[in-house]
Amino acid sequence: MCYFKFCSRANTLGRVKSSKKMICLRCSIESWKGNKYLIVFDDVWDLGVWNDLKFAFSNDKNGSRILFTSRFSNVASEIEIGREPHNLHSLTDGESWELLQRKVFGKEDCPQAMHELGMEIAKSCKGLPLTLVTIAGVLATVDYDGWQEVAIMFTSSMVYDTDLCKNSLQLSYEHLPHYLKPCLLYFGAFPEDREIETNKLMWLWIAEGFVPNTEPKRLEDVAEDYMMDLVSRNLVMVSKQKSMGGVKTCYIHDLLHEFCKFKAEEENFLQMLQGYDELSVFNVPPNLPRLSICSKQEHFKKSRIYAPNLSSLLFFNQVEEYGWSKMADISFVYCIYKHLRVLDLEPIWLNCKDFPNEINVLVQLRYLAIRGCIEVIPPSVANLSHLETFLVTTHYAVGTVSLPETIWIMKNLRHLHIMGYSPCCFPNCNLENSSKLHNLDTLSILFVSSGKCLEEIVKKIPNIRQLEIKLSEAKESSGYSLESLNQLESLESLIVSSNSFHLQHDIEYCFPSVLKELTLDYLFLPWSKISLIEELPNLEVLKLLGDSFKGTRWDMKGGGFPKLRVLWLERLDIVEWTDTDCDGDCFPCLEKLLLVGATLKLETIPSCLMSIPTLEMIKLETAKDNESLVSLVRRIEEEQRSYGNENLKILIDYYNYN
Repeated sequence: MCYFKFCSRANTLGRVKSSKKMICLRCSIESWKGNKYLIVFDDVWDLGVWNDLKFAFSNDKNGSRILFTSRFSNVASEIEIGREPHNLHSLTDGESWELLQRKVFGKEDCPQAMHELGMEIAKSCKGLPLTLVTIAGVLATVDYDGWQEVAIMFTSSMVYDTDLCKNSLQLSYEHLPHYLKPCLLYFGAFPEDREIETNKLMWLWIAEGFVPNTEPKRLEDVAEDYMMDLVSRNLVMVSKQKSMGGVKTCYIHDLLHEFCKFKAEEENFLQMLQGYDELSVFNVPPNLPRLSICSKQEHFKKSRIYAPNLSSLLFFNQVEEYGWSKMADISFVYCIYKHLRVLDLEPIWLNCKDFPNEINVLVQLRYLAIRGCIEVIPPSVANLSHLETFLVTTHYAVGTVSLPETIWIMKNLRHLHIMGYSPCCFPNCNLENSSKLHNLDTLSILFVSSGKCLEEIVKKIPNIRQLEIKLSEAKESSGYSLESLNQLESLESLIVSSNSFHLQHDIEYCFPSVLKELTLDYLFLPWSKISLIEELPNLEVLKLLGDSFKGTRWDMKGGGFPKLRVLWLERLDIVEWTDTDCDGDCFPCLEKLLLVGATLKLETIPSCLMSIPTLEMIKLETAKDNESLVSLVRRIEEEQRSYGNENLKILIDYYNYN
């Protein structure tokens, strides 16, 4: 039996109309027909989209369910489900104490000396889960005296539930270490209910100077420690996890978001403006350091807020705006805000084909994110000598983005990403005399035309940890050599793809032993060449996508993939996948197996998959008529059950191509 789940956080349901999300929703509904599903619409503010979609749902009388949650009683009563809405009650004192213990101590027991004090604090939270969870984040970091302090503060003069929540957030904020306070307040720069890319957020923290240099530890590792600390304190919630662990996207509760905005404004740390109404009447406080704007592009351009001492400017689209017609001339930004350290204009299509030369006068920039039809980055970009993060999003009409020779003298560059549709070309002349980018930590997408070209660039980025490269048709008749990648002794994550659906040349590769995550796409390698990947001692995540390997048979060697936790196979023509000579010792650590593709026609699978004790989940995405593959997955499930693995989850999702 298959289950499907769709979640719509917060008030985004009312904003999804006439967008790409609506198209995705309708396609999903079609694919769900005839299957048993659970759909969750979470924190609904209005029923506009539901009124458009509800007629698409037929009652197949198979136990399917649609669940709505809302903070507004009128929304709940308007859904017309034929029964009264279920109103959530506050937690009892006993339930409150149980939740508080679980959040503070996990599976461990609460020390007897803390019992009475803890029950008193739990009772003071008046059954409000947010208050309990927030206070738990404080209690988990303090000793008995700290518990007494919290109890005294929390049992005095608190009457209203809203005040109780605010006071709990204030208390949690006051107990934060000094270095975490600006990191938390920075969430107020993002629009409410927005999933935030954690990497981008941490790069912003670094650019703002919130993260100190603690060599030999990298700044990014310190920033990640800060993020995990906020998560452990129940202040930041995880939306998506990275394949290798850690947080991919995150968000904060809307009440905490309001607190961050208020506190940031109160301390003249940051101001967040939403919509033209706020933009048009805004009086700039003296020495305002940071400004975040969420509005239409035309309103941002019209406002021209004068804040000459501004050090950070971030822009977010209030509504989705696509296409060339929305290109904007915002050159006033470079004239007014000359002391910027952070400039994020990524949602705005700049009305220019060349890199805006005016940006080069912003010599204090640490973080720059722009979008446009930019084909060439000029040599003058090296004037931005402090730049650490450089993000350029391009249009599909742009072939490649050429970087200047002066890129090699930008010593502080840590993150260089050409995103969207176009890879970047490094200058290939005079490389022997060029400097190295010792601080460069992540790079994408690097366009590679030859093995020699790659070899020369690899020498210049010795400490890179995350790298994405795209291969063109090789110039050498002998094909490609990617063996120079083995020189990158810090490389943890690598993506290799090609710009051709029929790459005509052989590829020789040798990956560094430290590699933890590898993604291959459209490389057309024979399965015989996968043995080098099987032997990688630290590989944890492997994604083989779109004809990365060609052929119908994959024979694994014994002892392969000693540390692999996640295996993703997508759009491959493999039919026989065997481990006949492995004695069942492959994948000893495998936790997740993902099989994706409507045409995936696996008929045999390795016997080791039947008995791996670590296997937690198998996810299958395929066509409805691919019954043999579904049966294969069910067979793994049955065998795993026979070995005592009762916790294995099977998730099956069917494509609909009609």
